[in-house]
Amino acid sequence: MATFKEQHQELQHIVRELVLVRDHNLKFKAGDPQDKLLHFAEGLLVLLALERFLRAVLGSDANERHTLQNLLEMATSAKRNLLTIPGTGTREQAIKAIAEVRNTLMHGNYEQAAAGAGSQDVRAYFKSGQYISEVEWLYKLLDELMKQIDPATGKPRVKK
Repeated sequence: MATFKEQHQELQHIVRELVLVRDHNLKFKAGDPQDKLLHFAEGLLVLLALERFLRAVLGSDANERHTLQNLLEMATSAKRNLLTIPGTGTREQAIKAIAEVRNTLMHGNYEQAAAGAGSQDVRAYFKSGQYISEVEWLYKLLDELMKQIDPATGKPRVKK
């Protein structure tokens, strides 16, 4: 029987591409020209990986009508006991924050993100580092969530 990881090779490919883009972006330092940065690609790949991971973990419980927010609610529910969102605050606050970042990235509504971050305009929003800090936060969140699942079984790792 194939392992969970083997059953979801598409997820492995998405994560591989995410790591390649992330490694590329991490080579740049403050003050470097930004014409070769792939921040939007990194942001969208981390969201794609997160949603695909949640769908894989939830299996047939996830359907085409479920959004990232729905998938997070399902996967972190006490009833299913699959995943725990790390960090401070409530589960609901974390899911709302993740959904807001997702909506900014997916819909390109940087004006709304700038206003929410208290930035004067979109240019100031990007210059402040808010965008990339949100992408970084999502990347770390994805990493923490993936560590909670056994790659062989697709089930939660035994908590020590």
